[in-house]
Amino acid sequence: MTGQTATTMTRWIPTCAVGLFLAATTVPLPAQQHDAAGFWSLQPVTDPAVPTTATRSWPTSPIDHFVLSRLEHQDLVPIASADRRTWLRRVTMDLTGLPATASAVREFERDDSGSAHEKVVDRLLASPYYGERWARYWLDVARYAEEQHHGAENSYETLPHAYKYRDWVVSAFNRDLPYDQFIVQQIAGDLVDGLGRPGWEAVGFLALGPIYKTDGGEEDDQLRVRYDTIDDKIDTISSGFLGLTTACARCHDHKFDPISIEDYYGLAGVFYNSRYVTHRWLVPPDVVEPYQQARQRIDRQETLLAEARQNKTAQEPDLSGQIEKLSAELERLKQAAPPMPASYQVNTLIDAGSKDVPVARRGNPALQGALVPRRFLQVLTRATPSGNQPPPFTRGSGRLELARAIADRQNPLTARVMANRIWQHHFGQGLVRTPSNFGALGERPTHPDLLDWLATRLVHNGWSVKHLHRDMVLSQTYRLGGRFHAGNFAKDGDNQFLWRFQPRRLDIEAWRDALLMVTGELDFQIGGPPVENILTSSRRTLYAPIRRDSRFRSDRFLRLFDFPSPWHSRGQRTVTTVPLQQLFMLNGEFMIERARALVRGLAHLESDEDRIEQVFSRLFSRRASPSEVALALEFLQSPTAEKDPVELTRWQQYAQVLLSSNEFLYLR
Repeated sequence: MTGQTATTMTRWIPTCAVGLFLAATTVPLPAQQHDAAGFWSLQPVTDPAVPTTATRSWPTSPIDHFVLSRLEHQDLVPIASADRRTWLRRVTMDLTGLPATASAVREFERDDSGSAHEKVVDRLLASPYYGERWARYWLDVARYAEEQHHGAENSYETLPHAYKYRDWVVSAFNRDLPYDQFIVQQIAGDLVDGLGRPGWEAVGFLALGPIYKTDGGEEDDQLRVRYDTIDDKIDTISSGFLGLTTACARCHDHKFDPISIEDYYGLAGVFYNSRYVTHRWLVPPDVVEPYQQARQRIDRQETLLAEARQNKTAQEPDLSGQIEKLSAELERLKQAAPPMPASYQVNTLIDAGSKDVPVARRGNPALQGALVPRRFLQVLTRATPSGNQPPPFTRGSGRLELARAIADRQNPLTARVMANRIWQHHFGQGLVRTPSNFGALGERPTHPDLLDWLATRLVHNGWSVKHLHRDMVLSQTYRLGGRFHAGNFAKDGDNQFLWRFQPRRLDIEAWRDALLMVTGELDFQIGGPPVENILTSSRRTLYAPIRRDSRFRSDRFLRLFDFPSPWHSRGQRTVTTVPLQQLFMLNGEFMIERARALVRGLAHLESDEDRIEQVFSRLFSRRASPSEVALALEFLQSPTAEKDPVELTRWQQYAQVLLSSNEFLYLR
């Protein structure tokens, strides 16, 4: 494997660890594992009837009926609802990633119209900060980064225009772009007639993934890493939109799901014929082509002139006349050439052929098998006059046909997967707790009828994601409190059946943004290039530079609080609690500066009691209890330590403790 780097050497082997083991075995699999007829996620989405429940007073929406039906079946009871302030903090953080303002809390508490909750949700969904919050969730799935790896160790290239894809995603969520169009534009926006520049930006979903290269090497190595790059796109599309681990079929038929190696290479052909580019023209082809043709003539003339000058120097000294003619012709061509059309710098793909590719035996493209037409997965192909064989893609690379096949409302996976992702970010876990794997090795849904009801609602409401948010956060299920209940816990300790709201820690983006907002430092500007260092910037964490090389200070900070690596698509983040996180809160300069800023913002208040009430309102959206006020005053009025290495005042120390508290860090 001459010339291949350590990174790429491991990429062409089976991408599924289980498949790597089983590829060497001969143990036959049960027939039903490759039988789509019996597997839940591959069945058509149903529109289930809303169940009746013994308790009639609690449910206020169909979601509640589905949840309560399961609770009653398990002999569980929903606990009391959260108070209004807790719900307001919860829904505001969920939909915008920012804490509720004091004025929003006051307005909500005064509103006794009966539609107060609906007004809050409509306002939050209309906020531009909604798109920033939900774009970041999608960027995890899209393995978004602003640099490319170029083969050699520590060889990375910054992509200064990558942020345009990030901004496109923010805009798509804010304008509630129908989810089926959201899919099509990210896979084939450059091919959608009339879409223009936004479509090129959307294809950053594919273009900004890893591009694997060798440091030279043999032809087989170059072909292999080209297929590594293709494998990333197949994996990201199939796990992101379909919840399938299609990449496991690169070397052999999928060991558990009904996906064949021919399915894999039917998709591989699509991306084999798609080329990465870093700009697109903003003018029609009939304007671009004359410029490109003129440049080709100039390039040829410059080559002839360079050869003549070299020959004059080395072999034929009497070529002055020919060189003069060549120079004059070159000048004429330059004068006659049309000016360069305006171009827009963006990372995107274009079609570059329509060639089918062969199966790569054992995943090695140098060992070619039978040619496979470019096509969709057979198990998701609807019956045609010729049977259930997927029709071949015939339009260019096939990317647009692939996008429309995924976005087809009859596809049983697409709406289910997205509905589950939205539920996951509101309730802490999806109804399917493996959000990017709806296959045999993934978990089964805890509420299958509810999942189908949500998927049906998504499609019937014009693929509106905002409609689905509204259904979820206005339900009684979402209003549940987080109180512990011993009887319920004994039967359902991990809250699978949703008898309470599961408390959860804020992710790094929401936590850092909330810190800056409550201290009055947050810059609300939307969009644009990434900031240089997120630890010293006042912009939202969405605008941190995202790199696949984690050597930089911003990246180390994000990774400390479980920000995912952008090498692969991530459907959910790992949540860790480690000592370094607490040490950062206690000793980090970032936290110390936030404490100082918070105290500066309280300077206009006359008494410690007023400052305590203000800080509790800002941080926790509630009043301080008498015992909390008494404890705070006791601390604030005690003498300062003589040898304080950071030289913080008592108020600054108190502010730092509150900013580092679990109540601020957790959503309840």
